[in-house]
Amino acid sequence: MAPLSILERLQNAANRQDLASILNLKTAFLTDVIYRLKAETQYTQFTIPKKNGAPRVISAPTTKLKDIQRRLADVLYLCRAEIYKKYNINPVLSHGFEKEKSIITNAERHRGKTLLLNIDLEDYFDSFNFGRVRGFFLSNRDFRLNNTVATTIAQIACFQNGLPQGSPCSPIISNLISGILDIRLSKLAKKYGCNYSRYADDLTFSTNKKTFPKEIADVGGESVTLSPTLIKEIIKAGFKINDKKTRVCYKTSRQDVTGLTVNKKVNVGKEYAKVTRAMAHSLYKDGSFVIVTESGKIEKGTCAKLEGRFGFIDSIDKYNNLKLKSA
Repeated sequence: MAPLSILERLQNAANRQDLASILNLKTAFLTDVIYRLKAETQYTQFTIPKKNGAPRVISAPTTKLKDIQRRLADVLYLCRAEIYKKYNINPVLSHGFEKEKSIITNAERHRGKTLLLNIDLEDYFDSFNFGRVRGFFLSNRDFRLNNTVATTIAQIACFQNGLPQGSPCSPIISNLISGILDIRLSKLAKKYGCNYSRYADDLTFSTNKKTFPKEIADVGGESVTLSPTLIKEIIKAGFKINDKKTRVCYKTSRQDVTGLTVNKKVNVGKEYAKVTRAMAHSLYKDGSFVIVTESGKIEKGTCAKLEGRFGFIDSIDKYNNLKLKSA
């Protein structure tokens, strides 16, 4: 008799002891970290600025909890691989927090298209509360886990009633839950001759048609009205649309996907490259430089930040060079 797969073991798990065994942990250790220690002592919180200058809260788990979360993430990645293989699902729909995927591969999906449609999901990370995470593992057809097991997984993964940005298992769990949306929107896009991809909370549709099919969106100039079908699918999957960030990009103007231009090849915007060169020049000439955030706030630049910008530009150049060599 063939040994049970990791997904089958998880489906057959009947208690916390079984889950601990799957995670290759002692039950007493798992219980101690998850139940006996106060949640507030298990995380260190700090903020980093978003692109618009607003603070993004990062909750970094303690070493012990992070180890448990990483083990859980590894198990869930293996489970998802089984599910993808079973249904022959294309794994390229989601490009955020995935191995060998990035904003570059996400942008490549829409390179050289006539029209782009960018949609933003509102409060994406905050939408994955404890009940939603637990409910997914209880009721999703590919998991349907034991009540205690599903509850324990949610307790491992959640903090302050949500998936914390900083936990190793938040990316896979958010992508598992969002996978339902990806499949539905991919089918809708394919049906009407469009491409679809997602990077975290950024959804992108593209087409080579003269205009978007009305089953996707009604587009006129800068005006965009999403179709009732598209809106229904997003709401049905448990998400909300940030209407302020919905926009269409034409081939005759700059087209960008997750911050990268895609008119002819994937590249950083001209302004990004220009500003980066200006920063380097200022550092060379004056010994310092400043960064102006999207919100207009002026911050002192650091060598690490400048190095990161050049590294980002270099990674895109390398990607394009590899594509040329393999063409």
